[in-house]
Amino acid sequence: MPAPKSTGGSPIPKAATKKTPEIPAPKPADDRLPFGADAAVTTLRAGNCNVTYEKSLTKNLGNYESAKITVAVTLPIDPTPDEIAVIKKTLEVADGIVTDELEVQVKELLEAK
Repeated sequence: MPAPKSTGGSPIPKAATKKTPEIPAPKPADDRLPFGADAAVTTLRAGNCNVTYEKSLTKNLGNYESAKITVAVTLPIDPTPDEIAVIKKTLEVADGIVTDELEVQVKELLEAK
């Protein structure tokens, strides 16, 4: 049976009939290295690994003045609900300290003008 032709007259290649071999799962280079999520969390926490996430916002105040606010948090790998609760409580304390200090700094800045 002749190969089907496209509208341009060139033959359409036959679909590959050869199966792609399955790639075996990677084996650890060192048998002491654990695999899996729980083992990864344990390993990363043992290495004191953390994740820091930060966002900033700059607000134009007019008259060539602006204010920039940056918020950042550093978390342990896979924080537990208890750790998250303590972190949130700590953030509330930090927010109070920073807000109070900003008010003092802005007041001093405006008085200096």
